[in-house]
Amino acid sequence: FYTMYQLKPPGRHLLQVCTTLSCQLCGTTPLVEHLKKRLGIDFGQTTPDGAFTLVDVQCLGACGEAPVIQINDDYYTDLTVGDLDEILARLRAL
Repeated sequence: FYTMYQLKPPGRHLLQVCTTLSCQLCGTTPLVEHLKKRLGIDFGQTTPDGAFTLVDVQCLGACGEAPVIQINDDYYTDLTVGDLDEILARLRAL
């Protein structure tokens, strides 16, 4: 639960990516690589515009719907790279 503590304010959209074995077996690794490249940040960092913070977490409790990312209070399951692009575009427009 220590990943829940933030030492500085996160971006407007906190992207918590489950990186446990279940999600990795279902494709988290390519999603993480895509997020890092698309956002230009690594885990624990925030985009320069303050829009997104990317963190890795251990188990979001939705292994049956992996891979899973929690963005703020919402869960996104069974994700693909295309899904991520749509979600990021929608969040940027807010």
